[in-house]
Amino acid sequence: MGYRPGSRTLVVDFHRGGTYQYYDVAQVLFDEHTNSVPHPRTRVGGAVKQHRYAPIRTSLR
Repeated sequence: MGYRPGSRTLVVDFHRGGTYQYYDVAQVLFDEHTNSVPHPRTRVGGAVKQHRYAPIRTSLR
């Protein structure tokens, strides 16, 4: 997972395959996502999914 503050773009590489960009994501949401315990999806994953997104690379499986 990475974040580009200039464009407010979140980049997520999923374990099951595929890499996606999420657009117009606030820095605070990225910070919450990376600091979530026990797993990011339990707290803020839904908030990230509400943003416009596009695949960079899809799963080859």
